[in-house]
Amino acid sequence: MALTNQDRIDITDLVNGHGHLVDGGELDRLDELFTPDVLYDLHDFGRGELVGIAALRAAAEGAAGPVGHHVTNIVITEVDGASAAVRSKGIGVNADGTAGSVTYQDTVTRSPDGWRISHRKVIGRRKTGPREVLERFRQAAIDQSVDAMRQLYAVDAVHEFPFTRPGLPSRLDGVDEIIRWMAEAWQAKAFQYRAYRTIAIHDTGDPATIIVEQEALGTSPAAGEFALPNIVVLTAHDGRITHLRDYVNILAAMDVLGRSGGVVEDEAEGVSKA
Repeated sequence: MALTNQDRIDITDLVNGHGHLVDGGELDRLDELFTPDVLYDLHDFGRGELVGIAALRAAAEGAAGPVGHHVTNIVITEVDGASAAVRSKGIGVNADGTAGSVTYQDTVTRSPDGWRISHRKVIGRRKTGPREVLERFRQAAIDQSVDAMRQLYAVDAVHEFPFTRPGLPSRLDGVDEIIRWMAEAWQAKAFQYRAYRTIAIHDTGDPATIIVEQEALGTSPAAGEFALPNIVVLTAHDGRITHLRDYVNILAAMDVLGRSGGVVEDEAEGVSKA
């Protein structure tokens, strides 16, 4: 059975309804929009997949997201009489007046109660310059999110540590090696970043490269609260890091981890990764 004009009206109302229910705090009505086993894909934001309405509701209740969700540019493509693919644009207005844009890629299916979204993928529309990549990098480090960090590096990226010591790497090649190194450091639970303090960001002759003077603020069991200084030279193309030179203060990193002079362990370099 082909989609009727009424089907298209109902599907459009379904997609539009998301913003009204979320902005109105009516999260108990999400079953009017989604199938019970809905898959909500947030990989582009480093949050993996949410499965089921309960997971969606919990994520919405715990998130400090936009105060206004607006949907536009809805395009419906019939798959068969019982399902359709829907693309739309989302505009989110934040409490401070700033706004962001996403693309929704939905699969909608016909149910006894009407049309419902069974799969949604949210794709962010972002500026992709090195300053924007830096902010995403910092947030991924604070969250210790492997998924978000993997999204930030090009496949053939290089991450260098010019200020290294014997027994520690001076260079990591490729996203797999970089992410593996970070994940091991985070799993050790030897430190946790909570914020970054920007001292200065310098543009260079290459618009894809910036030089960042910063401090990573955090806590560790050994040192308590700390401020770890470092300088980063970051190059990004198409929203992904292609080259990062991380001038971490190795001695300061050792203090964060409670290490002393003679012995340098891998964890000290792990602290530098963000």
